[in-house]
Amino acid sequence: MAKYDPMIHICDDWIDIKLPNWETILAAQTAFSADNRWTEIVPGLDSIAVQFDPALISPRDAANLASDQLNIDASATENTYSVVTIPICYEAEHAPDRDYVAEKLGIEAEALPSWHASQRPRVAMLGFMPGFAYLENNAECPAIGRLNSPRQLIPAGSIGIIGTQSCIYSFDSPGGWPIIGRTPLRLFDPSRKESTLLSTGQSVRFESISKAAFDNWPTEAKR
Repeated sequence: MAKYDPMIHICDDWIDIKLPNWETILAAQTAFSADNRWTEIVPGLDSIAVQFDPALISPRDAANLASDQLNIDASATENTYSVVTIPICYEAEHAPDRDYVAEKLGIEAEALPSWHASQRPRVAMLGFMPGFAYLENNAECPAIGRLNSPRQLIPAGSIGIIGTQSCIYSFDSPGGWPIIGRTPLRLFDPSRKESTLLSTGQSVRFESISKAAFDNWPTEAKR
């Protein structure tokens, strides 16, 4: 068990807690989720925010409660999250920056799908728009960086990568991440019981599919 001395920022009805790594953030999320005094729990890339009802608990008492609950073992949550398989089409139509990213990685463009499929990133957080997933990879990866000129339209399902961090766009939107592929799966659907396809803590496994498979992906299977 590890007792952390985090940096806690207290506001009227929520607390922001800076933590050392995403393993600790996920462990904190698990610990906080067991207590219904937290009305909302939002993990981030280097922190976690928890909301409370100030009519039931004062901000200072909430901060003390959060600090006490951070007596956590980050390794205990390591195997509690599921693995989600995401099919990806890496062909040119859906991967406009394939050559650029491959050059940054020092590999042939044809090798990029197998390189990417070998990665096992974890969902670090959701943000920017509903269902938009930020992925974090512990494996070493050269810095790729954002595009010099952002695009006005990135199609939903596109996979962006800037290095150890990557993302999956949940809606058509502007964006500046280099794009190396696209999934036919729908990342956000308010009609589903679980509106977001991905959730914080899940591991992601990428599976390469052809353009024909992408184009003919069953509508009912687009989760």
